Amino acid sequence: MLKKVLVIAVFLSLALGSVATPLRISLPPLMGAVPVALGVSWGLFQQEGVEVELVPLPGQRDRMVAFQARQVDALVTDLASALMLASQMPDEVAIVSTAYFPVSQEVPHLALITQAYSGVKELSDFVAEGGDRFRIAVPRQSDLEFCLEKLFESHGLLLPADRFIGQDDLLINATWVVFGMVTAGVLPQPYVDYLLHYEFEGKPELVVLSDFAGIPIPPSVIVFQRVFLSARLDELNAFFRAVNLAVERLNSSPREELLATGWDTAVELFFPGLDPETLEPEGRARVEQAINEIYIPVFPRPGPVPQDLFELVREWADA
Repeated sequence: MLKKVLVIAVFLSLALGSVATPLRISLPPLMGAVPVALGVSWGLFQQEGVEVELVPLPGQRDRMVAFQARQVDALVTDLASALMLASQMPDEVAIVSTAYFPVSQEVPHLALITQAYSGVKELSDFVAEGGDRFRIAVPRQSDLEFCLEKLFESHGLLLPADRFIGQDDLLINATWVVFGMVTAGVLPQPYVDYLLHYEFEGKPELVVLSDFAGIPIPPSVIVFQRVFLSARLDELNAFFRAVNLAVERLNSSPREELLATGWDTAVELFFPGLDPETLEPEGRARVEQAINEIYIPVFPRPGPVPQDLFELVREWADA
């Protein structure tokens, strides 16, 4: 009798533990993370019956390592990084869907930004004689590096590898550009709008060298552990129902409502450590003004990665 009680107790504890285990996901400071982050903030995942735990990690390398160690069940990441993970763990990684891609380029999603006095007036200056003194901040082996190389190729230019300064933290890259610590930086939205509109005494004039018009821009993607897909399919379906609800609300809500309900979430996602409440009134006003200038795009629903773009990035990553 005692053995039966113990067996039942163990079974119940395992069952309850399984139900209580959250879906652990880590988010980067990319537009693709916005529906998930706001979905948590708005209670949409709970509404759909799945508990989602956001796992904050300081950088892209940390997120990749955490995924490899199975410390997270899923990631939102750029396509190049997802392909790198898949090549290292071919039986364990599933690129399940897109997270975000710019539906239109009405407002450019990417920009190559420099200071007006940097000495660079056009792309060819980076490869001309004396161009070895110029440096571009860009995360290495990333979609941003892919786009940068395709940009130069579209102008018949080959950018030497020594022109890159690899830095995964986009906020650091933006800071380097503003203070002239690098010649230029490749930045996505919302950093482009924030950088161009955040004003402070002594801010240098910033120049957009290119808005990447005509350059293919890979989507950010949602990656899952394959073991999660096989064991917790119902939670996966609930997860994407909630993401779709978040996308619908993002696309249908007035800007004022999104800022009112998503301000804290957006600041924490894209500007971790920044607490506008702790700033003096003038500093808070500057931050609010810059954030008010940020373009809120149309968010597409999650879907398959376009095959041609998938192959283009895969060939680049394998080269």
